[in-house]
Amino acid sequence: MSRPSTPPHRPVTRPGGARGTAPRGRPGSAPAGRDLAGRWAVALLALAPLAVLPFGLSRFVLPKLAVVAVAVALAALARPVGRLRRDVAVVVVVGAGWLVLCALAGDAPLAQLVGRWPRYEGLVALPLYAGALWAGARLLGPGTTPARTRALVGSASVTALVCALVALVEATGRRPLGGDVTRPGSLLGNASQQGALGATLLAVLLAVVVRRPVDRAAALPTVGLVASGTLVVTSGSRAALAGAVLACGVVVLTGWRAPGRRRTLAVAGGAAVAVGAAALLLPTTRDRVLGGDELASGTVEGRALLWSDTVRLLGDHLVTGVGPSGFFDAAGPAASDRWRLELGTANPPDSPHDALLQAGVAGGAVLVVLTLALVALLVRAGWAARGELDGPRGGLLAGAAAGLVAGVVTLSTGFTHASTTPLLCVLAGALASQVAAERERAWVGPAVAAGGAAWALVLVVACAGEGAVGRGVTLAAEGHIDAASDRFDLARTLRPWDADVPVLATAAFAAGVDAGDPASARHALSWSHDALALVPGSVDTVRTRAVALATLDRPAEGRVLVERVLADDPLNVDLLLAAGTLAAQDGDLEAGRDHLVRATEVDPGNAAAWADLGIVAQAMGDTALVAEVRAWQDAHPSG
Repeated sequence: MSRPSTPPHRPVTRPGGARGTAPRGRPGSAPAGRDLAGRWAVALLALAPLAVLPFGLSRFVLPKLAVVAVAVALAALARPVGRLRRDVAVVVVVGAGWLVLCALAGDAPLAQLVGRWPRYEGLVALPLYAGALWAGARLLGPGTTPARTRALVGSASVTALVCALVALVEATGRRPLGGDVTRPGSLLGNASQQGALGATLLAVLLAVVVRRPVDRAAALPTVGLVASGTLVVTSGSRAALAGAVLACGVVVLTGWRAPGRRRTLAVAGGAAVAVGAAALLLPTTRDRVLGGDELASGTVEGRALLWSDTVRLLGDHLVTGVGPSGFFDAAGPAASDRWRLELGTANPPDSPHDALLQAGVAGGAVLVVLTLALVALLVRAGWAARGELDGPRGGLLAGAAAGLVAGVVTLSTGFTHASTTPLLCVLAGALASQVAAERERAWVGPAVAAGGAAWALVLVVACAGEGAVGRGVTLAAEGHIDAASDRFDLARTLRPWDADVPVLATAAFAAGVDAGDPASARHALSWSHDALALVPGSVDTVRTRAVALATLDRPAEGRVLVERVLADDPLNVDLLLAAGTLAAQDGDLEAGRDHLVRATEVDPGNAAAWADLGIVAQAMGDTALVAEVRAWQDAHPSG
C-alpha cells in the first residue's frame, strides 16, 4: 500500500511568530480516509491473538506472529504520528545485542539464536515484539488520529468477544478446538494466556468506556469490556484476576482529576466488583481462588519450588544465564532433589513462569538490570504523559498504563507468549512515544515494510511446516512410520532454520522405540543424530536414541550414551529406567538392578519401574527382590 502523498510546502506561522515551512510527514497532513495502512496496522495488532493454526502440532504461536509481521510492515507504510523515546530504544537495542551474545554462548547456539519450539523467542519472535513496540509509538503517538484509536478499540473488542465465546463453550466442558486439558485457554494456547489477554483488554476498554457518553458508539467497547471480563473469570487465573482488579484501580487514578470522575469511579469499581463476584460464582474459578482446588494448591507449591530452583540455576550462570530458550534443557539437570522427588519428569517447564526470572536465565544479571530499567523508563514515561490525560489521547494513555499494570502482574507468574506480548508491546510503545521527527530517514519505512513482509512470508511457510509436523506425529502414533518420516522431511524443507524439527521427529518415534519396533528405532536413530548435533542438551532425545540403539542390538552404545547424561541428572526417572534396562540387556544385571531400584525409590508409584525390576530380579535369581516386586504389584493392581 502506498504512503499518502505529502502536501506541498507552504509558509506557516510557528509559536512566537516565526515563519518557516511545514514539516514533512506530520500526521495532520493526511486525510483520515487515506490512513488505511495506519488503521489496518493498529487493527491487526489487536486482532493477532485470534489467529490459530487448526492443523498444527503447536497452533497458537506462528500464525499470531505472522499477523504481527504483516501489521509491522503496514505500520512502516503509515504516516508516523510519534516515535519511541530514545532512552527506551537504547535499552531495547542493548538488550537485543546482549541476548545475541548469550545465545551464542549457550549450549545450542544456533537453535537458541533462532528460538526453540513452540514459542520461538529468538530471531523468529523477538524482533516482532520489538516491532510491535516501535509500531505502537509510531501509530499511537502524540499526534495519533481518532480513526486509529477507534481501530484499536474496535479490534480489541472483537478479539475479546470472539475469545470469550470460545471460552464460554469450553467452560461447559466442550472442546471446540480439541484436546482434553482441564483449562484449555480459548484461542490463546492455555488458560494463563487467556486470563492475561483478558486482563489487558479489560484495562484498555474500560479506560475508553468510562470516557465515552452512553450512545451507540459505546456499544461495541462495552460488549468487549464484558467479554474481556469473561475471559478473565473463565480462565481461573489468579494472577489475571489480580491484574484485572489493579487495572480498574489504575483507570480510577488516571481519571481522578478529570471531569466525570464519579462516573469513572462507579464504572471501574463496578467492573472490579463484577469480576470478583463472577469469579466466586463460577465453581471452578472459586475453588482455585479459595484454595479448594487441589491442582491449584499444588501449582502454588510447585511454582515456588520452580522459582527456588531457577534462582539457584541463575546463580550458577550469573553473567549470561543459559541463553534464550535454554531453560528447557538446562532446568532438568539443575532441578533440586525435592523437585524430582515431588514432581518428577512429567511436563518439564520451558520457562520459570516469572518474566524477571525468565530474563535472568535468558541473559543473566545484565538482562535483569535492563528489564528493570525498561520498566522504570515506562513508569517515567507514563508519569510524564499525565498532562495528556485530559486531551484527545487521554483514554488511550490511561488504557495503556492500566493494561501494562495488568500485564506486569500476570507476567509475575507467567511467561511471554505470542498471544499476549505483542499487544503489551503496542501499549508500551504508545505510552513511551514522543512527537514524531520532522523528517524521517527515507529508507526507514521501505526497509521495515520489506522486512516485515519477508518475515510474514517465512512465518506462513513455517505454518505449513507446523502442519507437516502435526501430521507426522499423528502418522507415527498410528504406526505409519515411513510416511511419518516423510512428513518430517517436508517440515525440515519448509523450516530449514528450525533445530526442533528433528527433536520433534525423534519424540514422535519414541513410543514405537519403547515398544521395540525396529522401524521406529531406525528412524529415531537417524533423526536423533541430527537433533543432537543441533541441540546436544536434549535429554529426551538422548534417552530415545539410547533405547533405539538397544532395539537395534547395540545396547552397549546406548548404555554409554544414557549413563553419561544420567551423571548430570541422577534423579531423572526416565533416564534411570533406560539405564537399568540397557545395562541388563548389555549383560550387567547388577547395574541394571541398581538403576531400577533407584527408580522405584525416586518414584514409588511407577509401575514400569517395578515391572522391569521384577524381570531383572528374576533373571538374577533374587527371590527376595522378586517377592518384593510381587507384593507391590498385588498392592497396586491398577498399576
